Amino acid sequence: MLDAAKQPFSERHALIFRAVIGVLFGLVLAYLQTYTDAHRPEYPIDPAKITQTYIWHQIAFLTVALSAFIYWAGAAAMRRGTLAIWGLISMALIAVIAWTQYQQNPTPYFSPFWGTATFLLYPLLFISHELISSADQARKAIAPYSLYFDEAWKRGVQLCLCILFTLLLWGILWLGASLLGFIGFDWFKKLLEQEYFSFPITGLALGVSVHLSDVQTKLLANVRALILGVLSWLLPVIVLVGLIFTVSLCFSGLEPLWKTKAATATLLGACLGLVLLINAAYQQGDEERPVNVALKIAARIGCGLILIFSVLAAYALSLRIGQYGLTPARIMALTGVIVALLYGIGYAVAAVMPGRWLRLIEPLNIAFAIAKCVIFICVLTPIATPARLSVGDQVARLQSGKVAPDQFDWNLLRFETGIYGTRALDILEASGTTDTIRKKATEAKTMKERYQLTPPSTSVKPSAGQFKIIAPADGVMPETFMAQDFNLEGYDTPQCMKTASKLCQVSLIDLNRDNVPEIVILDDNALRIYIHGVGKWQQQTADFTLTDAQKAAFLKGEARATEPQWDDLMVDDKRLSIDTPQ
Repeated sequence: MLDAAKQPFSERHALIFRAVIGVLFGLVLAYLQTYTDAHRPEYPIDPAKITQTYIWHQIAFLTVALSAFIYWAGAAAMRRGTLAIWGLISMALIAVIAWTQYQQNPTPYFSPFWGTATFLLYPLLFISHELISSADQARKAIAPYSLYFDEAWKRGVQLCLCILFTLLLWGILWLGASLLGFIGFDWFKKLLEQEYFSFPITGLALGVSVHLSDVQTKLLANVRALILGVLSWLLPVIVLVGLIFTVSLCFSGLEPLWKTKAATATLLGACLGLVLLINAAYQQGDEERPVNVALKIAARIGCGLILIFSVLAAYALSLRIGQYGLTPARIMALTGVIVALLYGIGYAVAAVMPGRWLRLIEPLNIAFAIAKCVIFICVLTPIATPARLSVGDQVARLQSGKVAPDQFDWNLLRFETGIYGTRALDILEASGTTDTIRKKATEAKTMKERYQLTPPSTSVKPSAGQFKIIAPADGVMPETFMAQDFNLEGYDTPQCMKTASKLCQVSLIDLNRDNVPEIVILDDNALRIYIHGVGKWQQQTADFTLTDAQKAAFLKGEARATEPQWDDLMVDDKRLSIDTPQ
């Protein structure tokens, strides 16, 4: 018995094991699904009717569903004893992570599959399984890089093929049910809708497809080679695009990038694409196969681009965190930035090292895989859960006076950070540094609706020091403009009004001949024109982009009002503007 535990399953026994796991786990999932369906409260859901038993059934569903893939993948590769131990550890880890996600956001709509940070669970399981499986096959803690490479890409391709096979199977089954329905037989359709049939048959299909792809090693290798070949030749394309983007930033500056409000996510996506394509081109280096010189050059440049993009992403995120503090979403972004910086620094060093092409990538990939597992486990468990870290940072900003109580995001504590936010509200209610904070904490605790509290204001009144009047020389900013609130989050609000370190260059020009000057603000190379409308200043919708020469003229005070070359045409009550012929 002990000797058997030290050996992997044979091909025949692996098929039986995978089929049994598929059917058995499918039956368990069917039970869990029927239980949650029967005990799910009707909409609108009353949180008081959500029991811990109901939540644990959902957590158990996620645990059983994901751990099945661990057993299927390891059946013919890992020793039986190692597979059993790793399978139990992975199930416990999944359950702890799912429970942590619920503690962060204990809402009636909790779903362990789609939590704020749960998506990190999937790469965590994949990476950790490949590390453990490869180490077990090599019989040492750190396996050769070639084994990691073969196993990881094999499992990735295998996973896609198995899902495709299962979807095709269900397409055929539903086609058969439809054909039978045409002639008056609906028993097959009703059978497919039964959980105790659909879940086991899905599990059986996945288990068998994993085995079929496992034994067809030549076919799987050919598919993998095709995918890697296609991906590798996408590397020069993304590198060229990245170079154009990087050079363009040298001329445009960073402001247009910040205006997108998605700079960090976009840059991290670019880093992920570059890492994937560089590894597709590198594979196991240029010793086992010749590599085209174009791919070698593109890979080296791509390594540098990862460093540039990761540094820009870190800078963009630091500005956001500096302004508004930590939130669960920003901590998730910070996790991505840390990983991207690791790859950026490591790959940049590999690109400039003398000797064999990018040879440092191999130990770096192994080290980064282990580092990612550690980081993901910390973020997904109470060690560094985003909710706890966010609450600590936001409460510190509030207590120190960095954020006024009226500007503070009380909804974050009340509704978005689970037990950590609830505990923080109790502490603020009892020992807040000011009476206002204690009062606001008490109000927040009584809120029943997520947005019953007024969201924190992101508006601000401009200060006189933000503006430099270019023309007229004795001009003064209107008091009504200085007393008005402007939205800091607004995409059309001039950047110089959002950033204290910038100065707004302004000309006061009467553009509609009512003896009241309009406000013309230079925003980078664009003009923002504010007109005093009904009770407040409103920005003119037209967008005037200046050339460098026109910008220089504006800064010299050479902007002036002039009558249009063509009058507008009125048809009934509709005004038609005529474009000036060029």
